[in-house]
Amino acid sequence: MIFSDKLHKLLFSLALATSITFSQSLLAADSANKESGFILTSIKPLQLIAADITEGIIEAVSLLPPGASPHQYSLRPSEVKRIHNASSIFWVGPELELFLSKPFSAYANKSHALSALIKSVTKKQPGIDQLLEIAGRAHSEQNHHQDEAHNHSEEDHQNEEDNHTEEEQHQPHAIQLHQHQYQGRDPHIWLSPEQALKIAATIRDVVAAQYPTHKQRLTSNYLDFAQSVETADRTLKQQFGSLKGVGFLVFHDAYSRFVEHYQLNQIGALTLNPSKRPGAKHLAEIRQLINDSQPSCIFSEPQFSGVAIQSVVRNLNIKIGQLDPLGIGTKAEKNRYASFLSSFGRQFSDCLGS
Repeated sequence: MIFSDKLHKLLFSLALATSITFSQSLLAADSANKESGFILTSIKPLQLIAADITEGIIEAVSLLPPGASPHQYSLRPSEVKRIHNASSIFWVGPELELFLSKPFSAYANKSHALSALIKSVTKKQPGIDQLLEIAGRAHSEQNHHQDEAHNHSEEDHQNEEDNHTEEEQHQPHAIQLHQHQYQGRDPHIWLSPEQALKIAATIRDVVAAQYPTHKQRLTSNYLDFAQSVETADRTLKQQFGSLKGVGFLVFHDAYSRFVEHYQLNQIGALTLNPSKRPGAKHLAEIRQLINDSQPSCIFSEPQFSGVAIQSVVRNLNIKIGQLDPLGIGTKAEKNRYASFLSSFGRQFSDCLGS
């Protein structure tokens, strides 16, 4: 009996050691297959998308540090060097990160402005299910004809753009203060799940052109990404089902894509320019709007001072929540963007539903 117990322990130890060695070998092989260098994104939300797509292929890093606003920032020498060393660069475009226009102009061959993806919130975008179908079809065909699948995906993407139709803009409330800063071209494109899928497809195609031996892995990563986004999106739609009529205000007008997608009831924004405090007259208008409309919440942002919000809500019956559109608190190591999207949605529902 004693001998049998010792034998079992020995066999267990050998099996455990073999398993660990095998896992380490897989990790080493995966690491050996990764490309040196890195791709660079301007802000963390784009980095979350890029990291999901390039998992196991090349590192994706963010240029701006946590908490920095893409509306206004001064690059440090180390960040200029990072731009120079990146194999490719992804940013929204001058609509959002105007300060990057000049430094990126010197790297036009490797910088990719995603502003071409920015569509009016009044345009009907293809649904996530449709985009998933396209991604799945490309993934299936690539197993047999990798090059043909890539071309087919390009044709599908063009067809999606051509099939957009006009629809009436969602107007949740008669009073609209500072709701149209971008004249229908809100550059915060990553807050739309459908636009995030297009961003991911763009990154996939650019990296595949640079590293064609990784095309199959990139397609597989994209399909995993699309499925994780679809799951998060479906959960959020259920989560917001009973909250669509609950009014709220935001610090600055950055959420039209998210609000439109989930049909939420944003009735106003405190400021057009988040780097400037709103004037006394506008704060008085906001206070009147709160009195008239009785919104449930007003949302601040961690990147900006909450002084204006504290001033406008003094002695008023309204809750204060916080939205993190730049994903400062996102720490996920897998399904990074889906984790960010889910967390961002909870920030809304926690205040609107409480």
